[in-house]
Amino acid sequence: MAGKKKRSGSTNAGNGSIVIGGNVDRSNIVAGNNNMVSNQSINIAPLFETIYHFVETNRKLQAGKKQDAKEELQEIQAALEEPKPDENFITRRFRNLKRMAPEIVEVVFETLKNPVGGVSEVIKRISKKMAEEANT
Repeated sequence: MAGKKKRSGSTNAGNGSIVIGGNVDRSNIVAGNNNMVSNQSINIAPLFETIYHFVETNRKLQAGKKQDAKEELQEIQAALEEPKPDENFITRRFRNLKRMAPEIVEVVFETLKNPVGGVSEVIKRISKKMAEEANT
């Protein structure tokens, strides 16, 4: 085996370089400082199904208010599924919903805060804004 160099097992590509080994198919690769990555491909429909079920089984709401609440929720869901959700539009929908059924707003906030990604960040900001409004 004369003439063949032995590899040390480490790779040095220089300062600020990225070295990737293996298959990176279907991967997200982000380089730089202070990057924020969000995955808007989160399917929030199952979360909203849970919320719609809560509305349907809520004994305090009359049938007409249940339908109105579900329509507001559908608009919230559609807005949250956009690449850049319109926070003002969503906040107005939540205010309408809060007037009808404040307990539903709390369930929605808690249900939607759990998924990873931009949707949960938008919901956190809106819930904080509404909490501040309630204290004034």
